[in-house]
Amino acid sequence: MPRLRHVTTAGRRSFEYISRGHGPATLLVHPGGPGYTYHYLRPLLGLATSHLRVILFNPRGVGGSWGPRQSDDYTVQNQAQDVEALRRALDIDELHLLGFSAGGFAALEYAHRYQSKLASLLLCATAGSTEEIRQSNRLMLSKASPAQRKRLAELTKSKAFDSPEYAALGEAISRPFNSRFLNGMPRDLKASKVSKKVYRAMMTRTGDEFVIDGTLARWDGRRYYSKIEVPTLVLVGRYDFFLDASREMADRIVPAHLRVLPQSSHLAHLEQPRQFLNAIREFLLDVTGD
Repeated sequence: MPRLRHVTTAGRRSFEYISRGHGPATLLVHPGGPGYTYHYLRPLLGLATSHLRVILFNPRGVGGSWGPRQSDDYTVQNQAQDVEALRRALDIDELHLLGFSAGGFAALEYAHRYQSKLASLLLCATAGSTEEIRQSNRLMLSKASPAQRKRLAELTKSKAFDSPEYAALGEAISRPFNSRFLNGMPRDLKASKVSKKVYRAMMTRTGDEFVIDGTLARWDGRRYYSKIEVPTLVLVGRYDFFLDASREMADRIVPAHLRVLPQSSHLAHLEQPRQFLNAIREFLLDVTGD
């Protein structure tokens, strides 16, 4: 496994990252959550070659990376600015930006603000707006059992959001859409940690998994779709809660190519790792010609 490194960007902000492979092309991977460390995405290091450098990093406030004190500073807009700062600090000339899940929100923001710096965009298991996140929550709740919905209502009423029972119930409700085909806990997923501070600031201030009231509450990146001109891959699992959002994304981004993995949900890179990596590899081969 590559050793952990640190890079200092403008303003003396330090970010953790790991890297494998060599340039001139660089695949920079933004993890999701928001607030998850890069560890669960380590399988993507398998894409590295003598012509492609793969970089996984911890965003602001995650792991040992720099983080602001104010919760209002944890926004997708600021995450996009961090990506640009990392591009400069890591001397990336040919940037292929991959956003996974909530990392896709930051990737969309980056494409909106810094498209001239992008060689390609990879949007994996993600959505384009907070409304679509809310739709995915409604979908999962609609498929929960009556007993699960009843107990969830009771725990929500008592605001038991930090209880182990609430966490276990939320995981059980989301599992068919999140990790349907996983048996056990993969090593890379187990190694990943989440920053509760970042997650609460951006997604849910109270801890209610089915309410979005953080800095993402009014975010809508769908208005960027029509202006994206770089080659784009939209990659999603057949049972992902973001399937409909991904399809709309691919329909509305003119240069986008949609790939749906049939035996995957949200964690497609762990459920169908070979197919997931091959889809990205084929896309990058088309884009880079290497």
